[in-house]
Amino acid sequence: MAHVSRFRHQVRSYELDSYGHVNNAVFMQWLEHGRSGLLQDHGFNYNNVEQRWGIRFVLVSTRIDFKAGLSLADEVEVTTEVSRVGTTSATFSQRVLRGDEEAATCETVVVFTDPSMQTPVPIPDEFKDLYA
Repeated sequence: MAHVSRFRHQVRSYELDSYGHVNNAVFMQWLEHGRSGLLQDHGFNYNNVEQRWGIRFVLVSTRIDFKAGLSLADEVEVTTEVSRVGTTSATFSQRVLRGDEEAATCETVVVFTDPSMQTPVPIPDEFKDLYA
């Protein structure tokens, strides 16, 4: 079973657009924080994965489906998990929840590359063991 990372957040005033809803670009920031948190749950970050596994992550695709508006002071939870592992890429599935209601869902594809970020490389077995 895949590891699920979670973090809670309260919507802040500066995250709102002129209509009083969370700006769509803010969702991208929350989702990035969720993917980073997934790594951190097992002691990793974007720097030490290069030191440990000799890889870097290159984000190649993000699809967000917005399902409900969020407003000032809403309490949300962002969940992140690895939903698919290929040879050189992995798909992260994420949800932004307000209680039981989905405010957004996201699928992000990340390619594992060498440190030059030019050549795809196989996903390390330890990554699969920890996250998939």
